[in-house]
Amino acid sequence: MHTSTSQRPLRADAQRNRDKIVVAARAAFAQNGLETQMDDVAAQAGVGVGTVYRHFPTKDALVRAVIVHKMTGLAAIGRKHLETAADPYEAFHAWLWECGETHVNDRALSQVLSTQPSSTFREIASTETELVQVSSELVGRAQAAGRVRPDARGEDVGLVMCGLAAVLVSEWGENAWRRYLTLVEDGLRATDGERLPD
Repeated sequence: MHTSTSQRPLRADAQRNRDKIVVAARAAFAQNGLETQMDDVAAQAGVGVGTVYRHFPTKDALVRAVIVHKMTGLAAIGRKHLETAADPYEAFHAWLWECGETHVNDRALSQVLSTQPSSTFREIASTETELVQVSSELVGRAQAAGRVRPDARGEDVGLVMCGLAAVLVSEWGENAWRRYLTLVEDGLRATDGERLPD
């Protein structure tokens, strides 16, 4: 999968079309999951299907762009909590649950996270967005405050979200995702228990 068809900056009108396509794809994928077709995205964006294929030659490329958009948004939410929450653990807690609610409201994101190679997400999160950096800052500050276990890492949040996606896709029940996230958050709290494996 590749983010775009060219490394050159897009003209203003072409960039507007690309942005419209990504927003439309997010909405279509969130509603219908990965069964969404390129024609559906074109119709929702108000552009011809040829325009969609010019920007995203494959559905995988479009899915990747949607993931980048989503991860960029999650990083921005995390940055907001870093800047506004007085308590470091409250910032981490609020961000973790806001990420969880994002998954609940986005069927495609859960499908993608539960089916794609984890290396894809690690690459996107670390090279195309600030998600890994923001996650590490949130975890690190909560650790410094003595509220999160010292052997946790920012990347563990990605692992948690992939697990949450599997819970949502498996349809364990309406409150299953809340039970899962509560259990995980409790496991991330500072403890004298057994050390996490590498």
